[in-house]
This record gives sequence, C-alpha cells and structure tokens, in this order.
Amino acid sequence: MKFVSSSIGHEISAVLYGVNKKLINDTNFLKNVVIEGLKKDKFTILKDVDYKFSPQGYTLTVLLSESHVAIHTYPEHGSVYFGLYSCKCKDHGKIVYGHFVKKLKPKNISVDMKDIIVKSTL
Repeated sequence: MKFVSSSIGHEISAVLYGVNKKLINDTNFLKNVVIEGLKKDKFTILKDVDYKFSPQGYTLTVLLSESHVAIHTYPEHGSVYFGLYSCKCKDHGKIVYGHFVKKLKPKNISVDMKDIIVKSTL
C-alpha cells in the first residue's frame, strides 16, 4: 500500500549574499532580527542557543514548538545562511524570512521554499 501525505511542513533555506559586514558581525542585531521576525510570524519560541566564533562567524539556533530556525554567518564572504522548518501550515515562516531579508538588505539571494510531503510504501 502506498501513502502520500498532504503537506506536513514548510521549509525555507536561503543564502543571502552581499550583506554589510557591520551587520554580519553584530550578533545582538542578528539575534534580535530573528526573534522579532519569529514573534511577528506568531511562532512559539522555546529556547535559543548561539555562538560567536573566533576570529569571525556566528551561529544561532532557535528551538520552536513548531520546529526550528537557524542562521550562520560567513563574514569573509559577506554571506548569511537562513534555514527554517515549520510543521505548522503551508507557507508558514515567510514573514520571518521576509523580515530577516528586509533588515539585512542583501545584494543577492539564493532561496528554496518547499512543502514537506511524507511518502510511504508500507
């Protein structure tokens, strides 16, 4: 018996290029932008963990009741990775993503947004 679910989640994966290095290195700014966006999109924040690398780079992961969001900076390339998965509804997370992009003002973006479908051959 084959089974194909309806959408069980939504994933956004993006790399923002040409981001101002001052913004990339401002860890408080980055964390606040992500948290603000999550609140605007009505996510339930459970916990966040972040780490500043030496000599450069920053990573932030936010655990959500709906799943998670993560960012990682590459100051040497002027780039930031943004990844979000939500098991809520189709297109959930677009407000957070849009807020992040608006605040970081990248020159270029590579983004993939997709619905997650479960398939089974049981």
